[in-house]
Amino acid sequence: MKLSSSFLRLSLFFVFVICAAGVASASTWVNFPTSWDVGQAFAVSITSTAEYTNPKVTWMNRTINLAVETGGAGKISYALLGTDVRNIKPGDYNIAFEFTQANRKYSASGTITINPHDYPKREELRVSQKMVSPSKKDMPRIRKESQLVAAALKTMTTPRKWTTPPMQPLKNITLTSHYGTYRLYNGTPRAGHNGADIRAATGTDVRAPFAGNVILTGFHYYAGGSVYIDSGNGVITAFFHLSKINVKAGDQVVKGQVFAKSGSTGRVTGPHLHYSLILGGQYVDPIPLLSTSITQMLKKGTQSQVN
Repeated sequence: MKLSSSFLRLSLFFVFVICAAGVASASTWVNFPTSWDVGQAFAVSITSTAEYTNPKVTWMNRTINLAVETGGAGKISYALLGTDVRNIKPGDYNIAFEFTQANRKYSASGTITINPHDYPKREELRVSQKMVSPSKKDMPRIRKESQLVAAALKTMTTPRKWTTPPMQPLKNITLTSHYGTYRLYNGTPRAGHNGADIRAATGTDVRAPFAGNVILTGFHYYAGGSVYIDSGNGVITAFFHLSKINVKAGDQVVKGQVFAKSGSTGRVTGPHLHYSLILGGQYVDPIPLLSTSITQMLKKGTQSQVN
């Protein structure tokens, strides 16, 4: 059957109109909580009925590149964020989103109220005195290791390799020291605890909570055997006091993979696993995330339309 040229032109015109209308009628939203507790992880998202590119979220002066995935109303970008209880005081803080859609840049911003949270107040620990007052000869090593960690925590990659809930790093979770606890070593005050200590005999298998890329390993002065894993979009996990490390920087790990053995290296009072969760450079409490998902967290947020 032959179609006239005028019919073809008319058909193409309708296709163009439909496609143009589809772009014009794209609906995009951002989702974030209006308030959250200090030290606790929270979720944010960008979701749209149409394609978009270059999504980013800026929180606590850190811009985080996000991945674009299929989901939500059509396309969606997720992020896990939080605040470090050691450095961030309760109050109002700005959050900003940006993305490009149909060759146009969009942005949205809001405020999140960070509330106080009741963490354990005090913990007194007895350790080797050299772990409280290092000698001058140890200081270059400590400074170098601090620089290596700072550089690792600036890692920013996509796509997203993390999925929630994370795998427990140990089969059994019994906390011996909570996140946020104010610590005194041999009577000397130090910063609040930036992770969770989990009871573990030396040699216990340590598993990756998320898939990711190993970005730093080593036996450090304070942290002992250490592994840092980047899982994309600013999500990094860290594990300290390990007795054995089975991976090296650049290795890929899958969720649930055994990559190390727990131990009692570094500044410790006994064998255990220190587990830290770092989100966009902010150390947060890693334990609550073990029993929830990003979908459940987003339900506690507020959705606002951008276009």
